Amino acid sequence: MLLPLLPLMLVLAQATPERDAEAALWSRVDAGRAQRRVRELVALGPRMGATRSGDAAAAYVAAAFAELGLEVQVVETPERNAWQPLAWKLTAQRIGSDEPAHALERAWPWQNSPDARGSAELALESQGGFAWLTERAGRGASNAAVILATRPTNADGSWPVPGRLREGAAQPCFGISKGDDELLRRWLGAGAKVRIDYELDGESRKAPIRTVVARLPGRAGGAPWKAPYFLFCAHGDADSGGPGADDNASGVATVLEIATAWKRAIDAGARAPAREVRFAIWGSEIDSTRHYLETRVPQDGELLGVLNYDQSGFGSGADQVNIEPDDLEGNAALVRTLLAVLAERAPKDATTPGEFPARYATNRSLGGTDSYVFSGSELFKSKRLPSVSVFSSAWGAAGEHKRTPGMPGESWRERDKVSVDYDLYYHSAGDRPENTTDKEPWNMVWCARIGVLGAARYLESLP
Repeated sequence: MLLPLLPLMLVLAQATPERDAEAALWSRVDAGRAQRRVRELVALGPRMGATRSGDAAAAYVAAAFAELGLEVQVVETPERNAWQPLAWKLTAQRIGSDEPAHALERAWPWQNSPDARGSAELALESQGGFAWLTERAGRGASNAAVILATRPTNADGSWPVPGRLREGAAQPCFGISKGDDELLRRWLGAGAKVRIDYELDGESRKAPIRTVVARLPGRAGGAPWKAPYFLFCAHGDADSGGPGADDNASGVATVLEIATAWKRAIDAGARAPAREVRFAIWGSEIDSTRHYLETRVPQDGELLGVLNYDQSGFGSGADQVNIEPDDLEGNAALVRTLLAVLAERAPKDATTPGEFPARYATNRSLGGTDSYVFSGSELFKSKRLPSVSVFSSAWGAAGEHKRTPGMPGESWRERDKVSVDYDLYYHSAGDRPENTTDKEPWNMVWCARIGVLGAARYLESLP
């Protein structure tokens, strides 16, 4: 008679008030909303700090926070020089041929390219009045009319990675894909003359970089913008100057999902966090973070810890989430809290994406993201404060790193190394929603759910 009741008894045993409260948080994270936000951010442009699209992205984020009912501040740096492409077109045609012009649709302008439009014959040497096809464009020292750079590209060559010209460069430079490079060289090798038609409109300006910060009050109270707080953050710019869907509109969307889930849960009757929580979207990776640390910490309240999101929307090689770094003493408690969330909620079946990732890992310090601005500071070192990143891929190639002694490493196997997934489209013109975040929206969901539950538990544990 008792056997049929066992499943129900197990459910009742698991359905604690604490788990119900946590479900009220993580269940409000929405993949479709995160996807939409990435698309809308990418549509604004590269969103580099101090540019027109950077300002538009800051306004977008501020409006999203305000719509939730959160208090919002905009933190500005001193004015900086900035440039962004507005519109461009690049085509190639064999001179004397009746075939239509070939559009180099994957071409992307290099930073600081001047406005230009015209036609020029293609050459493999830098010559006045010609279009120069070259692997090494440098920073633009050339007498050519326009430069077509075949390097750098992403790992398989399918998309150019935007480079940077010196300020005041005399001619524009476009990065092109390996496929277009091969086509142009094939035409030249067959003895054809090739005409390049080019157009580029950009915008140079001097303006401040805008970072958006929002505040969610905690149960401990305190004066607005002066209470001790925990910080979620992500850089809002496509730091390469490209579309920046995974790097880092995905991080922005993840932070917005955390804010949305937490505020809506509170509005529905859930408890506020034990301490104040803030959300920051940096106008420029590293630069804005340093400015914030120097000008707002600790003047705007005691900072209790940081959870950073960078490349949290896609992974080319695996479905996994990484927590980094696990080799700093100050991070130990927060990392173990995040791991406890994962251990409790990870599905056993890794064949299809679930509500939480089946595979996760912690890895040592790799650098290169905003969390290290905090962890490298004297304040965080002296107080052993946590500054951790959660992500689904890092860099543009798969990596393996020595496992940190005393840390679990990978959840799905026991070994002395830890894998870190990569993004094939890293920093390239191919970092678009259709190539990345639209393919794997569950990555943003996982990263948001891990963060909101982990931070909620961590704040409850503080004295």
